[in-house]
Amino acid sequence: MQNIKYPFTVKLAGDSIWEYEGADEVTVTAINLYYVNEDWDPVEADAEDARLFHITVEHDTDWRIYTDSGFEAAITEKLGLGERVMFTEQGMQENGLASMEI
Repeated sequence: MQNIKYPFTVKLAGDSIWEYEGADEVTVTAINLYYVNEDWDPVEADAEDARLFHITVEHDTDWRIYTDSGFEAAITEKLGLGERVMFTEQGMQENGLASMEI
């Protein structure tokens, strides 16, 4: 993962299916990565059997940015893991916190 400097802004594509009407830029204040082992026990990122399980992104707007392709692309680029980051289910989104996964 790249060394990320917070906060940073993300330009939204404006294509959310939830009629988001806020600003076209969102400020991200943190990205949290959660790892598990093959038994789904939480482990450190550098553990031999670690695999990425979940990503949360702290931001300054409401949950209706859900499905915005610009947000997904920006987080994918910032993480630099070589895999596309996508939103999880709609019900897992919160104001100020995006639930994402690879």
